[in-house]
Amino acid sequence: MTSSLDEDNGPAAAPARRPSQVTAAASLLIISAFLGTTIAVNDPAMTQSVYLLLFVTIGASVRILGGGRKARVTGTVTAVLLLFFLGPHVIYGLAAPGGVFQPDYAVIAILAIGASATGVSLLYVPRSRAYFRVRPRQTVR
Repeated sequence: MTSSLDEDNGPAAAPARRPSQVTAAASLLIISAFLGTTIAVNDPAMTQSVYLLLFVTIGASVRILGGGRKARVTGTVTAVLLLFFLGPHVIYGLAAPGGVFQPDYAVIAILAIGASATGVSLLYVPRSRAYFRVRPRQTVR
């Protein structure tokens, strides 16, 4: 036989191409976390928590790009936690500015919340769901 393929193994399945929505979602999640940290620098009550969220979001975004299902859930959870940390900055920054709640921070918080909401919604569009579904589960041995 002149075939170059091994008859026992057959052709390897082509890996699923990463949709642009997944790449955009990971980028938006990282951007929203960085925007949140710009506010956290001036609010000592939330500094450590938001820095932790930043590092977890970056790690989850890298894993999201690889097709990790658990990373998608982690990215969603960190986006919700960021909403809870930035929500008061939006509400009090626009309604009753003072102290750490400033209108400038409210605008940055709105941008961060919008970016994270868009990123999470892009993780659950049909093309992204199909990408996460076909990626093989990785087992640790």
